[in-house]
Amino acid sequence: MMLETSSKEFDFGNLLNDLPTQIEKLGEIRKLVLTDAVLLGEIPAPTFNESDRIRLTVDRFRENGLEDPEIDEHGNASAVLPGSEGGSSILVMAHADSVFDANTQHVLNVGPDSITGPGIADNAIGLATVVALPKLLKMLDITLKDDLILLANTKSLGKGNLEGARYFLETKQRPIRSGICVEGATQGRLSYSGLGTLRGEIRLEVPSNYDWNRFGSSGAVGHLTRMVNQLLEIPLPKEPKTKMVLGGLTCGTTYNKTPRRGVLRFEITSEADEVLDELKQKVDDLCQQCALENGTLVNLEIVARRPNCSIPFTHPLVKATRSIMNEIGITPQVIPSTGDLNVLIEAGYSGVTLGLTEAENLGEINETIFLDPLQAGIAQLLTLLQAIDQGLCES
Repeated sequence: MMLETSSKEFDFGNLLNDLPTQIEKLGEIRKLVLTDAVLLGEIPAPTFNESDRIRLTVDRFRENGLEDPEIDEHGNASAVLPGSEGGSSILVMAHADSVFDANTQHVLNVGPDSITGPGIADNAIGLATVVALPKLLKMLDITLKDDLILLANTKSLGKGNLEGARYFLETKQRPIRSGICVEGATQGRLSYSGLGTLRGEIRLEVPSNYDWNRFGSSGAVGHLTRMVNQLLEIPLPKEPKTKMVLGGLTCGTTYNKTPRRGVLRFEITSEADEVLDELKQKVDDLCQQCALENGTLVNLEIVARRPNCSIPFTHPLVKATRSIMNEIGITPQVIPSTGDLNVLIEAGYSGVTLGLTEAENLGEINETIFLDPLQAGIAQLLTLLQAIDQGLCES
């Protein structure tokens, strides 16, 4: 007795069977991606100042003959590769901004098996892959039925609070079937949920008429240090999973002068939005307590707030992504997103975030990506695109 095989299973099986050939061919043509990665990566693009990198991106879109290459009011660069049928679209996006400021020397060192330099993993290689997609598809003789929307979004990191991606999705002109967010690292990353996030800055100032003779008097360093200790004493629930990171303390510039101003930066993530609300209130209470007890000026500014959101683990898009990774030999690592995927899912679309290659020293000047795993990382992206295009990822 023969078992019937659905056409979808057959089509997906064919895609998986093509993966070894794709990976081999990508090894020959990956230079396309690496060239753009260096060109884009050596242009500083701190959040809110991505315009130079965006201009090169949209120039690349034009050179590739894409339709509607444009820069919108929020500085996003986008363009469309028309499909053979159109009617619906697949969105592939990569954030263009970097954590490194314009004063950082953006020089990338290319070796035989790696590239090192600020922002190469996050996210120059991701952006370069999105830029190169039309050429890669053509060289691999892949034609999509759906239109392919390519997006280099701005204002993603830090205080940017995903504004670029949010604006694009709010003003989009084409129907979107699904979306893929592309990150340079780490290969195996599979995000299908957005983690609730609260980012804030505590700004403290010792006023000019401060009473330095009062009990407990101190400069900004002392007050903020005590606040650090108080924040670390706040109990965090084990379930739902919750984490607090004190990410930066800026205070003073000299050796022999007591600073009057300082800033403490923090991030709280939790699987429950109500926990974020409770912890925000506790941080606010500590700020008010510090101000009243010490005669200081304390201001809590929330710079980013993102709710929890998700598509199911059993969603066909997630299943297809896992199958593709397993076929290549990539171990899926489920990592909740705090980035652009949150906006995509919040807007009602199915989507995942993928990592392209292995990397080390993320966020450091000597950030490094490794080249050998890259073609497998790009192959997973191309195969998932085809699976979406063929209707194999519909819920």
